[in-house]
Amino acid sequence: MILRKVFLLASFVSIGWVGLAQIGAVGLRCEYLKDPLGIDMPDPRFYWKLKSDETGQFQTGYRIIVSSSKENIEKNLGDMFDSGKKNSPQSIHIVYKGKSLKAASDYFWKVMVWDKKRVASAWSETATFSTGLFYPQDWSGAQWIAWRTQEKWETDWWKRKVAELQCTEWYLPSYFGARMSMWERYHFHDNPYDPAPLYRKGFKANKEIKNARAFISGIGYNELFINGQRIGDHQLDPGWTNYKKTILYTAYNVTGNLQKGENTIGVMLGRGNYGMLAVDHWGFYKKEGYIGQPKLMCLFKITYTDGTEENIVSDLTWKITGGPILYDCPHMGELYDATKEIPGWNKNGFNDSSWDKVVSAPSPGGALKAQLCEPIRIVKRSAVIKVEKRNREYWADAGANLAGWIRLKVNAPKGTRIGIYYGENEDPRDHGQPGGYQQMAYVAKGVKDEIAECHFSYKGYRYINILGYPGVLTKNDIEVCQVNSDVAQVGRFSSSDTTLNAIHRICTKSLISNLHSIPTDCPHREKNGWMGDAVTGMEFGMANYDLAALMTKYTRDIFDTQDAEGRIPTFTPAPATIYPKVASPLWASACVHIPWYMYNYYGDTRLFEQYWDKMKLFSQAVWKLNGVKDKSGIFTDGLADWCSPFGNMSDEGSEVYSTMNFYLVLKRLSQMAVVLNKKEDAAEFSKQAEQVREAIYTYCFDKVNVRFVGITPSDYRQGINAMALQNEIVKPEHKDKVMEQLLQDIQVNRDFHFYGGIFTGYALWEMLPKNNLSELTYKVAINPTYPGYGFMLKNGATSLWEFWQDKYSHIHHFLGFVDNFLIRYVAGINVNYKVPGYAEIIFSPNFIAKINHAEAEYESIHGMASIAWKREPEGQIQLKISVPCNGSGKLMLPENIKSIQNSDGKELQIKKDESQKYVMLPSGKHQVKAYVN
Repeated sequence: MILRKVFLLASFVSIGWVGLAQIGAVGLRCEYLKDPLGIDMPDPRFYWKLKSDETGQFQTGYRIIVSSSKENIEKNLGDMFDSGKKNSPQSIHIVYKGKSLKAASDYFWKVMVWDKKRVASAWSETATFSTGLFYPQDWSGAQWIAWRTQEKWETDWWKRKVAELQCTEWYLPSYFGARMSMWERYHFHDNPYDPAPLYRKGFKANKEIKNARAFISGIGYNELFINGQRIGDHQLDPGWTNYKKTILYTAYNVTGNLQKGENTIGVMLGRGNYGMLAVDHWGFYKKEGYIGQPKLMCLFKITYTDGTEENIVSDLTWKITGGPILYDCPHMGELYDATKEIPGWNKNGFNDSSWDKVVSAPSPGGALKAQLCEPIRIVKRSAVIKVEKRNREYWADAGANLAGWIRLKVNAPKGTRIGIYYGENEDPRDHGQPGGYQQMAYVAKGVKDEIAECHFSYKGYRYINILGYPGVLTKNDIEVCQVNSDVAQVGRFSSSDTTLNAIHRICTKSLISNLHSIPTDCPHREKNGWMGDAVTGMEFGMANYDLAALMTKYTRDIFDTQDAEGRIPTFTPAPATIYPKVASPLWASACVHIPWYMYNYYGDTRLFEQYWDKMKLFSQAVWKLNGVKDKSGIFTDGLADWCSPFGNMSDEGSEVYSTMNFYLVLKRLSQMAVVLNKKEDAAEFSKQAEQVREAIYTYCFDKVNVRFVGITPSDYRQGINAMALQNEIVKPEHKDKVMEQLLQDIQVNRDFHFYGGIFTGYALWEMLPKNNLSELTYKVAINPTYPGYGFMLKNGATSLWEFWQDKYSHIHHFLGFVDNFLIRYVAGINVNYKVPGYAEIIFSPNFIAKINHAEAEYESIHGMASIAWKREPEGQIQLKISVPCNGSGKLMLPENIKSIQNSDGKELQIKKDESQKYVMLPSGKHQVKAYVN
């Protein structure tokens, strides 16, 4: 929209604090987490936000103290670390530089800050962190223990797999058992798989307990009990990793759970992704996969009031038996027989003489690391919106697609077999839907109001079928549980346009339904950490959820898959079998893009430092292994621009997409090298980028028609030209003509539609509004015809589809990049790539003609940023903008701005940057009015 005449009135309100400085430190975090347990690095980082009611306040200095006791922190004695006053505005990524931290210990810290007048604040509230176990010797003799000897387990496992491989069909997620009920799967073998094991250890604490910590890694998944009480609320714990490289453990404070005298520790293990029962397409069940029987490693460190310590560890004194979960697999489902529950098994006084002794188990191979990211939890509970009895079964509707399970209240005679089917199709037993038969089976024990729910598998679903229930079910008997990594929501968007609001809703719903310790592609069919999905999904994801800790973990997962040559597969965690199948530098480029997003959103450079050599090795592998013969600087790709309307592997070939993305990778590596002060690397990557650019012009540029093409003939492709523009491959003399043809194809040839897949779609939705084409982009967004988001919504989408066509999965997130347009350009909160971590925020609202108001907020690592604009009578537009304390804002203005005035009538300084006018805004709350003629 062109503004004919604009006058901006800004009013800044200042309310001073009573007392010391006009700012204070709040929201203290350590390694992105609040009061974390299990910090296992020697130099953790500290963060805080600044609070002030005064406009233009900022930090000029800080002082951190870290104490080994509450008494010392209350005395302001930093006996572990005292930074002294540091004259610095920095409030994030402050590295601990004190005395060596002791394993399994509690620490207390707080911070004092100085305001812009160099006046000191009061001390912040005290925050804590507890250390984990730094070195193998810190585990004090704990060992991996299991039920069966390795020889017996391997013999039985492969004998069953040989039988299953004789009865397969090509169907995801499993080639075996895809059409079977849970009982058929379980009873397929004369000698069924072992049930989920129960571990038990009794011991006596002879003294009063001062402090107790638990460190547990039970893989695939575990649930911990002490004296009959479930510890924590984690689900599907620990998070999925490449178990040959990294295994996560969880730390708990169990001081209040242990007691003087008799104590009992109980652990129930599930197979998880470590011993997946599915004969899966990706090869996790093979010998090159991550296959092992459930096994336990744990340490309970007890400190008594007299200062002495005692360790209870996983050793050969533990007892073990099978529990009520007879069959469990993340893909194939779960069978829970409540008649086989063992009352009191995890309590004192239980007679375990009939239980087996555990045996020593081989290590899975990976290093034990603390799980320093948000755990998976039941994050929301709700009722189904409809329950119907259909013939002899019940059907229920959760109201929208989600990931998780249901909790079913059961009142049935002992031995009643109940089958529960989950699906995103209205018929949950439609075998053709993604994930096929997602099931849980339950055998009732015959008591009032018993609860059937999953323990070690989750589903992607909206609809539920319940078979075999003998009584009457109502909405009150079925509780819907949304289950995902418990990341905080930090972003919001709304507008006067209901279609845009619905698009935002399905984007965020799809993302959160695919966060399960890794970002997955879908929560039903695959549950895999596809990296192409992460490249296009995690950036808009960071604008909506706090993904800092989770993406730190996922970055390690990515590099855990890298082989000696530098190759990275298309998803992670991944078995070795995936390497020869698909080589995609386009999808594997998440190894560079995710650290880049972390830098931009959170100002994090540690990932650059940790993985620099590995990122360089990846780039070298692309040159070495993916180069096209006789076309130097052009690269092959196994997957390309997935889910394009033209097809996954369309006529123009994959090479142009792979190569244009690799150009961007090289440019970002050059920028990272500058940040790391690696001048030679920066120059080398910049040189390589120019080589690739020239190759694109040599082999993928039509000089006659002035457009970018694939290396094989095809019709015009929007996506290729959008990538060339977005990635700044286009030379200045060609830009106008390339853009002109792109707009012609969008508006005329395609009737206001974008024709792109996951990578080119990302480029289209970012590049066009960045070039002042938000009106056009908006028309595409709300278009109700194929292909597009309006088309999805018109056809009932409650989450994003996998394909523009109405087929396959309806719970994917990789097309969610449209949300960047809503947040960055419709409302107008944008990252400044030159000032990372939202220290300076770009406010770039686009006053689209058919929108009356729009607003967004983002709780950045520095604090809350928000913008709201609204049309008023006679062409006026009112804006309300909030800039976090210790930050600044940059309000982008239309070219024909005449003047800007504050509430006192004083003109504010208008600046110009790259041909666009702007006004700098200090921290605080601002009101701006635009008068439009």
